[in-house]
Amino acid sequence: MQLKGRAIRITLTPKELKILQELCKEQGQAELYKKLHIEEEKANNSKTVKKTKATKKATKTRQDTAKRKIENSINMMRLLNAKITVYSVAKDAKVSYNTASKYKDYILQNAQ
Repeated sequence: MQLKGRAIRITLTPKELKILQELCKEQGQAELYKKLHIEEEKANNSKTVKKTKATKKATKTRQDTAKRKIENSINMMRLLNAKITVYSVAKDAKVSYNTASKYKDYILQNAQ
């Protein structure tokens, strides 16, 4: 398989990266070792406190939006005397089934 100079992207665990770097040293692949080291540094430097906080804030916002949609859907379904299940709430709230299933206890508790 030839890649013809195209760059590819792979995901490695820190342990896998160390093994690859050791193999490069053993095989005399200094240039490849240097590239791996540079990419490792970039990855380590990209994890800033600001980015971490922004990610947490975005996740919280998405969760709050999903919960609000689910609550509104349950309230409407109760008013209409519709059958309340995780699937029906997910469909009505326009959230994924997996998202709704995270609130399964809440949904089933309010189904009565």
